[in-house]
Amino acid sequence: MKMLNSFVLFSGGIFGIINPLNMIARNMLGSVQFGIATMQFGGVDIGYLQNVTVDFAFDVAQLYSGAAIYPVDVRTHTGTISGTAEFADLTSIAFQKVLGGTRNLDTITLSDTDFPTSWSLSTTVVTDSITFKITFNKARSTSMSIPFSRDSHLIPSFGFQVESDASGSVATIDIGDIS
Repeated sequence: MKMLNSFVLFSGGIFGIINPLNMIARNMLGSVQFGIATMQFGGVDIGYLQNVTVDFAFDVAQLYSGAAIYPVDVRTHTGTISGTAEFADLTSIAFQKVLGGTRNLDTITLSDTDFPTSWSLSTTVVTDSITFKITFNKARSTSMSIPFSRDSHLIPSFGFQVESDASGSVATIDIGDIS
């Protein structure tokens, strides 16, 4: 029997169960690495990414009772999803979404009032014919690095932070057949 596991993250909590990422207490952390990803804006693919890493982090508060050395309760109170990626196919519209600015064909003009805009991100990795996919509804860049080198291709990389969208939805995670 095949089991297809999927769950949705919301800003108010998690719908479903999340523990495929080996979360650990105190700063519960998980990291997932992907081979490829697609940036989308308005439902249209605007860029292709490689070497994508997604980090899940949760801050917890621990409640102790009396002389106990271990907490009697642990509550998660904030969480973040962030990551890094490299461009596999550099397009001017994806570059503009990551940096901000105004785009005219293949030229981007930055001013002192321009901010990066949000976009969605779909990451996929296939291992032994099993597809693991995360679709983030809204992401925004936090940094960008452009290496200039004489002996290699231009492969800009950037960091990003995931946000909840207007409906409170954060991501859809399709784990695939893990039976």
